[in-house]
Amino acid sequence: MLNTEQKKIIFLASVGGLLEFYDFTIYGLFAGYFSSQFFPSENQLTSIIASYSVFVIGYIARPIGGIIFSHIGDKIGRKTVMVITMVLMGFASIGLGLSPTYSQIGIWAPILMVLFRLIQGLAIGGELPSTIVFGTESVPNQRGFAMGAIFAVTIAGLLLGMVINSLITHNLSPNQISSFGWRIPFILGGLLCIVAYQIRNKLHETVAFKNLKHHDNLPIVELLKHHLTKIIIGVGLTSIMATPITLALIFMPTYLIKIVKLDPIYIGNSILISTTLSIAATLCIGILADKINIFKLFKALLFLLTIAAAVCYYMVYMHLNIIIAISIFALTQGALVALPPILLSYLFPVHIRLSGIALSYNISFVMFAGLTPIAVTALIEQTHMTYLIPVLWLIFTVFIAILALTKSRKYIHLSHN
Repeated sequence: MLNTEQKKIIFLASVGGLLEFYDFTIYGLFAGYFSSQFFPSENQLTSIIASYSVFVIGYIARPIGGIIFSHIGDKIGRKTVMVITMVLMGFASIGLGLSPTYSQIGIWAPILMVLFRLIQGLAIGGELPSTIVFGTESVPNQRGFAMGAIFAVTIAGLLLGMVINSLITHNLSPNQISSFGWRIPFILGGLLCIVAYQIRNKLHETVAFKNLKHHDNLPIVELLKHHLTKIIIGVGLTSIMATPITLALIFMPTYLIKIVKLDPIYIGNSILISTTLSIAATLCIGILADKINIFKLFKALLFLLTIAAAVCYYMVYMHLNIIIAISIFALTQGALVALPPILLSYLFPVHIRLSGIALSYNISFVMFAGLTPIAVTALIEQTHMTYLIPVLWLIFTVFIAILALTKSRKYIHLSHN
């Protein structure tokens, strides 16, 4: 079992991930309220598309941020990155919440929003990868528990965003939300970042990093020159985090309302329950991963995920019990979240570990989490196969993950280093 100090380290390391998912949620939930204030247009849809384009810009910035901050993390220290990224995330979040509108400062309003999203994207690109490294190096003999706990708290950011959204929408009118209410969750997120910074600043550097005798001048060059195959494997392993979490929790409301045409009233509770189950599954499987063979566990869960997705989308298509349908999918999706980061922590040597994990993680999330909603929507529009397309897309990702898992065994030796 972990001692009190180790539990504290894991909790503090996970706060950044929670705030990342919180930001992801509130931007999506409130974009419709503030889009026209920053991107005025006669067509409301055009304003909304413009605001989501800014969101995508933040996503694209992640790999660049990952390269910058992983360089710092592999040269100076993991803790340094975790402190810097928290400050930047807080600054950008408060900046978004206090930004003047187009009617106040003209073209500078959307420019400022793009700038803050870029800062946020750069910071997030280094935040979760450094959390993975810091967590696994802090408790190397219980990496499963560390990753299960960290990503359970991370996914809880979705719940926090939903709760804040519910409080605001129940206590303010639509006009009040459009006027000032949408700013509240961004400012709150920024204040949480400031508190997290104050606490994180007291953390100690990991022993694995302290024991390093050699630091590469350019870790990214070393990585690309000698470990390119491992990066490809890392991208493949992480894909099974990115695609299912997007399908099961993030894109699911849009799929149910816009594509399947279900009543929005039933969907909020379904997503809330399924997210809670996903969190529980992430923590439980993380603990289990410390006790049994992770490769066998990974394969078994990939098989179960495929079945669960098929059952889920069939039930949704037939308008059967939506809560049960999404919950089945979310349980297996959550069960797979903790496993790829554990393997990534073994895949790369200590001196370039953060660079390797950051590049793999960010490329995979841009490719799979970023591409999934667009690809699934476009393919459904072209084929009208509402039920099959999400399932086939997931099977495609499972196939990639199996290939990566198989190849990873050549490089991963489960020793605690």
